[in-house]
Amino acid sequence: MIRKFRKEKISIQNIGKQRFWIGIISGLFSAIIISLTFNYFRELFRYFTTLSADLLILEKSELQFYNYFFASLATVLGLSITVSIWMTNNNHRRKKDKIYKQLSRTNILFTFWLILMMIARFGSVVPFVLYGMPGYDNQLNLFEEYWLLFVLIPIVVFAQNWFIVRLVYLSSKWIFFSFLICIAITFTLKNTTSINQDILNVAYHKKFQSDYNYIDYQLNKAKSEYGIKYQENTIATLKKWRTQSSTEQVISLKSTFSKDHKVPLDTIILQKIVIRNFKENGRYFRRNSIDNWRYAFPKDILRQLEFYDINSNESKELIEILKEQIELINTPEIDWEEYDKHTDTEIRKSFGIKYNVPKQIIEQLEKVRDSLINDIKYYGISKDLPELKQMNE
Repeated sequence: MIRKFRKEKISIQNIGKQRFWIGIISGLFSAIIISLTFNYFRELFRYFTTLSADLLILEKSELQFYNYFFASLATVLGLSITVSIWMTNNNHRRKKDKIYKQLSRTNILFTFWLILMMIARFGSVVPFVLYGMPGYDNQLNLFEEYWLLFVLIPIVVFAQNWFIVRLVYLSSKWIFFSFLICIAITFTLKNTTSINQDILNVAYHKKFQSDYNYIDYQLNKAKSEYGIKYQENTIATLKKWRTQSSTEQVISLKSTFSKDHKVPLDTIILQKIVIRNFKENGRYFRRNSIDNWRYAFPKDILRQLEFYDINSNESKELIEILKEQIELINTPEIDWEEYDKHTDTEIRKSFGIKYNVPKQIIEQLEKVRDSLINDIKYYGISKDLPELKQMNE
């Protein structure tokens, strides 16, 4: 009588051979589809970040971590499908087995859809609201700050799959072996369904290839001719466009030139690069406001020239800044039908110069140019400064 009410060991015979294999195949298929979906949507959301911010690029260790997380979560969700199918058998030894099996299926499927909805919700809101915001600069690093959460989620789902099953069957060995199989499938999915993020990275960087080439050229020139070597974080910031560090760099450079003291050569070169690549500081005031000018004022550059010897490297690079500013003002307007023939920076320049350059800057730049050319002291280094086309229109 006592043995009649003991739990049976879970087995293929108790589950049903056909139902067992249907569960295995359905679980594997689900795991593959879920893993592919996770990975493709991650790349899709990364692409969306480029519409209003810099492309979200994961570090190698961070990318590997998320690949394993998606693979492991897809695996245990596939296991959910498998176990829920196994629990549809009608072989009940005890009166409560039918209730427990129904409870098990309900619990497993509830967890399955809850996790998918949570990932879908969090995985879409964060890229659009946070990662896609201009100024985002990795302020919220989920990998470093909440890595344990990503480790626990697959473990909890795995344990939840077997939690109520144990009320029906003795399943310790199956739990152990399913855990080992899940680990093996995780590694397999990670290697077969992960998407190489370099595909999107290369396409994104290609948009700014000319800008990156100019930055590299100027940095190599600074090192070879002036012995200046920039820190890696400074170089990385130069190659970003809308992050907080990038906008702060633009604001800081402008502020440095506004002060009544010598600006070092390394800062002068940075200002030249920033102007050439039309980097923005994210601030816009009323139209035609002089505060819309993001770079050193021409009059501040003229004051800096007075601090240095006419033949110094600093004077040479300061004239280069004025030249870049004039060429920026002279940027021709690009018709929208010809956008595909121009780089992203050229398009931004065309649009920005048309709407966000105040007349005061154009007038100030013209006065500074005329002052230098008409001054015998500076004529030798300033005679090649181009004319401002805006003044002649």
